[in-house]
Amino acid sequence: MAKPPPQIGPTESASDEMPPSPHGPQHHHRPTGFVAKTSMAMVDASMSRPKRVLIAAAILTAIFAGLFVRISIDTDPENMLSADAPVRLRNADMRETFGTGDMIVVGVFADSSLATPEALDEAFAFHDAVAEFDGVAEATMISVRTASAGAAPGSLSEAEALAVQIAEDPLLGGNVLSEDGDTLAFFIPLDSKSDAQPVRDAANALLDTSPALAGLERHVAGLPLAQEAFGDQMFVQMALFAPMAGLAIFALMLLFFRRLVLVVPAMLVAMLSVIWAMGFLIGSGNSLHIMSSMIPIFLMPIAILDAVHVISEFFDRYGRVQEREFALRTVFHELAGPIAFTSVTTIVGFLALAITPIPPVQIFGVFIAFGVLVAWLGSMTLLPAVLMLVPEASIARAVGSSAAGDSTFARIVRRLPTGAARHRVLVLGGVALIAAISLPSIASIEVNDNPVNWFRSGHEVRVATERLNDELPGTFAANLILDAEDPEMLTSPETIAVVSALQERWATDVNVGTSASFVDLLGGVDGPQAIDQLAALRAESPLVGTLVDDTTTRANLRLQLRNGDNQAMNEVLDVTAQQLAVTPFPDGVTSDWAGETYLNVVWQDEMVAGMLKGFIITLLIITVLLAVLFRSVLWALIGIAPVLWTILVVYGAIGLMGKDFDMPIAVLSTLVLGIGVDFAIHFVERFRELRSDLGSTALAIEAFAEEPARALSRNAAVVAVGFLPLLFSSLTPYVIVGLFLASIIVLSWLSTVIALPALVSRSQAEGAVASGNQRE
Repeated sequence: MAKPPPQIGPTESASDEMPPSPHGPQHHHRPTGFVAKTSMAMVDASMSRPKRVLIAAAILTAIFAGLFVRISIDTDPENMLSADAPVRLRNADMRETFGTGDMIVVGVFADSSLATPEALDEAFAFHDAVAEFDGVAEATMISVRTASAGAAPGSLSEAEALAVQIAEDPLLGGNVLSEDGDTLAFFIPLDSKSDAQPVRDAANALLDTSPALAGLERHVAGLPLAQEAFGDQMFVQMALFAPMAGLAIFALMLLFFRRLVLVVPAMLVAMLSVIWAMGFLIGSGNSLHIMSSMIPIFLMPIAILDAVHVISEFFDRYGRVQEREFALRTVFHELAGPIAFTSVTTIVGFLALAITPIPPVQIFGVFIAFGVLVAWLGSMTLLPAVLMLVPEASIARAVGSSAAGDSTFARIVRRLPTGAARHRVLVLGGVALIAAISLPSIASIEVNDNPVNWFRSGHEVRVATERLNDELPGTFAANLILDAEDPEMLTSPETIAVVSALQERWATDVNVGTSASFVDLLGGVDGPQAIDQLAALRAESPLVGTLVDDTTTRANLRLQLRNGDNQAMNEVLDVTAQQLAVTPFPDGVTSDWAGETYLNVVWQDEMVAGMLKGFIITLLIITVLLAVLFRSVLWALIGIAPVLWTILVVYGAIGLMGKDFDMPIAVLSTLVLGIGVDFAIHFVERFRELRSDLGSTALAIEAFAEEPARALSRNAAVVAVGFLPLLFSSLTPYVIVGLFLASIIVLSWLSTVIALPALVSRSQAEGAVASGNQRE
């Protein structure tokens, strides 16, 4: 026989007790534990002094907003690694030694050969003019002009002779003039990455004045342009989609709660958390990077979680009791503990990113965690303060007198837990089957990334890169740097033989468009004669210095790749390792990889390893936290089950779709734990309270299917909708984040309101629940 709910007498009012209601006894629970009691102390203080809370919040928000003036931007992929990372040091050393810095490529395409006097004359003039631009490293600029020290060809025969000369040149062949002659390319080295866009714009303007070249198809590519374009776009996306996410959340909440007086307080909490987090990030001297630009878009839906839960239960509760302070205190008494612990688990999930070896990811995790903390504080202080200042007549009109449980939404939500409990075998069997199907798909996921593919297909950056890679040997650079103890070792027959064998092997690799080395300049000589020849060539052309230094002890084996994917670079690394295993460099000569394409592989590998470590640590920490919260290992495992199932399904879908494990997917692997476990915490806390009061698992599930299930469902809908505007972004990382985070929210909610009721309704589980409640 079920126990009657506990009664509250008029003498039972205290700081952690509910005041008596004029509408009769109400179900409530005394908040237990330090965190819950502290939360209620903040709520009580805020309800008693609401104006002071608003003034304090306004002052602090103004201070954090004022820090925005210190904003700085950083889109350099090198900064995905720490400043002392070996590959970054090698890249810096390579730029210093060989003068090979950042570069953009201008490609001009025609339907017929451009090896004509008219076209080459204007190409020569274009080269000379661009070399004078501010920000251009003139000495190492490469084009058809590089092949001739004199004037442009004056006749067709001279133009054709120059084309033959270029084709036979080991440094220029296929690069500055395509084999069929219908593509001209200008490789423009930059003094700094920040010069990429101004130089691109000036070069385009100059080509527009060229009679022979102006009307031709033209594209400009290069990693510096992709980085700058991403930086520009990420701010546009942040400015566009953060408000869109807020608007979507606002619209759905208005649909749920009918009036602004209930929606605005929750929106204020979310906006405050975004402003404080971004202000703190910028004010502490951190630059906005690719990752940190996503903070407002991540934080807006996440920060509103607690506030929506409070508003939802307050909406339902007030409709019954029609007494604001009592309804508000009742809701906070019941939710203070679960909200505190869901905030803690979310914070832990984001803080786990701080252990990754990627500085921008560390910053992203730390400041999202700070924003979640601010959102929790706002939910405990600002939210009750605003609700206390709203005229109660306005709240009464917003809620109305109709029973919340009679709506279509309530009837649908009610059927999910109760129906799952009735058909538990079918539900649990389906959950297990989906998990089993997902496991093999996860094994098929491949690690891969390419900064150019951060733009949607058809974007200017991708079109330019794909077009130039189709016509030229490739625009993605990789470098194998050789270090010898002395010049004789570098130019020895043994070293030259190894380099020649490597270049022959690279020539057979589909990923490599071409390679160039100091060996290409020797014409078969070696030893002291080769040293003298290289010295003479360096004096004639600065381009020779990009392949061998002036001491003839260091060499740069330069590769141009047609594909910038990590997998392509890894294939080149494997081919090179295989070749060097057969024909190794002689003692005294060492080799190390460098270059932007290789750097992307390094930071991606470190991110994957860091995220896997972060995932395992976060999983363990959250499981321990749940065991402490629930005072039961069994309930901790039950609480973590929905999010683990969600991870299996989401990553199984990634494997089935053939989606690569790239930067945004890697980040999601840890975030899913902190976000997805929130619903299960609310279920377990409320279910155990109801089971203890009602004495029956079936009755507890039926009770959960009312107010608690409606609150969870509204919460899931609001947060998922908040991520959906990202699907319209022009940047694929934003699209992926929006799609998969919305999926994570929906699946975590479904597994909580369907799978968990089915799981705890089993006869074995009911016995464990009963004994567990008795122990507590």
